Amino acid sequence: MLRKIARLLAVMLLFFACLIPHGHIRVAGKEDAMKERINEYLASEEQLQGAAVAIHIAEGQTGKTLYERSADQRMRPASNMKLLTAAAVLDGLGAEHRFETIIATDGRISAGQLHGNLYLIGKGDPSLTYMDIGQLAKQLRKAGIKKIHGDIIADDTYFDQERYSEDTTWKDESAYYGAAISALTAAPDTDHDTGTVKVVVDASSSSGKPNVSIIPATDYVTIHNHAVISQEGEAELEVVRTHGNNDIVISGTIAPGEKEQEWVAVWEPAEYVLHLFQENLEAAGIQVDGGSKTAKAPAKTTELLRKESAPLQQLLLPFMKLSNNGHAEMYVKHMGSKERAGNWEDGIEQIERYLDGLLPTGQMVIRDGSGLSHVNGITARQLTALLVHVQNEPWSHAFEHSLPVAGEPERMIGGTLRNRFADSELAGKIKAKTGTLTGVSSLSGYMETKSGERIVFSILLNGLLDEEEGPRIEERLLKIVYEELKNMHIN
Repeated sequence: MLRKIARLLAVMLLFFACLIPHGHIRVAGKEDAMKERINEYLASEEQLQGAAVAIHIAEGQTGKTLYERSADQRMRPASNMKLLTAAAVLDGLGAEHRFETIIATDGRISAGQLHGNLYLIGKGDPSLTYMDIGQLAKQLRKAGIKKIHGDIIADDTYFDQERYSEDTTWKDESAYYGAAISALTAAPDTDHDTGTVKVVVDASSSSGKPNVSIIPATDYVTIHNHAVISQEGEAELEVVRTHGNNDIVISGTIAPGEKEQEWVAVWEPAEYVLHLFQENLEAAGIQVDGGSKTAKAPAKTTELLRKESAPLQQLLLPFMKLSNNGHAEMYVKHMGSKERAGNWEDGIEQIERYLDGLLPTGQMVIRDGSGLSHVNGITARQLTALLVHVQNEPWSHAFEHSLPVAGEPERMIGGTLRNRFADSELAGKIKAKTGTLTGVSSLSGYMETKSGERIVFSILLNGLLDEEEGPRIEERLLKIVYEELKNMHIN
C-alpha cells in the first residue's frame, strides 16, 4: 500500500513539475560558466592592466544579480550620467512638456510701426535653431511690422548667468560638447548642438588654401584661416575658438578635394541669438531705429509671438541618441527653475530627490547632468537599479525609445551605437547609453538574450590608457554574456 502511495505521489510531482513555466527553469552551471569566462577575459585583457573595472549584470525585471565586479565602487560614468538626467527630467516635467521662446513688446503697433522695445525672451528651449529665429523675424514682418522705434532686447534670465558647470575645463569651452549654457541659445542644424556654429572647410580649391564657410552665415564670429591644402604627410586640421571672444582659428593641413566640418561653441550664446535675430529682422525688411542689448524684460509686456518646441519625449532623441551635453545641462537648469532662475545647484538637488529611495544618493557624486565632469561618481549597481526601476514609470517608453540601438544605421535610431555590434547577433538586441571621457569608457542599458529574456547591465571602465579601446572591451564582455545566457531563462 505504501509503495502504491509513493508511486502515486511521484506521478503527481512529475505532473505538477511539467506545469511549471519554462521561464523559471535555469540551466545548471550557466551562471558559473559566464562568471568564469568574464573573469578570464578581464584578467587577460592588456588594456585593463592598471585600470578600474566595475560591472553589474542583473535580471531585467527583478534586478537580481547575475554577475558583479566592483559593482559598488564609485566610477566616473561619462555620458552614462545622462541616464539619470533623462529619468529625472521626464519625471519632473513630463514626456509632453514643451519649451517656449517668446517675442513681446512694451510698446504699441500703429500703421506698421512698433513704438517701443522688442523683446526676445528665452525660456530654455534646447532645440531652437537659427532657422527658427529667421522664421520668427519673417512672422513679425508678415504680421505687418515694418519699422521698430526702440531697442531689440534679448532676455535669457530664465536661467542664471553661470555658463559652465563647475568642472568644465578651459579646453572644453571651444568644443561643441562644452558649449556655454543659456536660456536663450541656438543650434546650426537639427542635431541641436546648442550655442554653436558649424565651420565647413572645403579643399576643392586649387589656390592652395581651403575655402571656409560657416552655418549660419553670420558675422558674430570672425574666421582666421591659416590652414593649407597639402598632399604631404597625414592631414590634420584644427578648428578652435580663442578664449573669451569669437575668433575662430583654423590651422593645419587638409588633403586636396576633402571637406571637413566642425561644430564650434560661441562665446556668450544669448548675444549670439540676439545678433542672429537682428540679422534676420533686416533680411525680413524690418527697420530698427534703436540699439540692441541683453536684459530682463519688464513684468508687463504684450506677447506678439510664441514658438513652442516639440514635446520632451521627441527632444530626448537627439539628447540621448547623439549624447548632447548642452541639452543635459539645460534640462538640469529647467528642473531647478521654480522659485529662482534655473541653476545647477537646484537642478542637481531635483535629480537627487527623484533618485532618493531608489538609489543610495549619499553614496553618489553628481556635479552636472551630462557626465562631462571628472568628479561625478556613480556605481554600476546604481545604474542597473535605475534601469530596472524606470521600466515601471509611466514615461518608460519615452526613456527606452531614446536609447541608442546597437547596429541600427539610422542616426536617430542607432545613435552612438549605430556602428557597434553591427555584424553580430547582438545587432538590434542592445539599447544602451554610451559614454566617453579621457581615460573613461562606459556602456549601460538593456540586452535581450537569445531566449527572449531581458537583462540590465552597466560596464564602467576608468583609468584606460586609450579610451578608444573601451568599446571593443565592452562589446567582448556583452558577447560573452549573450553566449552564456542563450540557453538560460532568467525570469
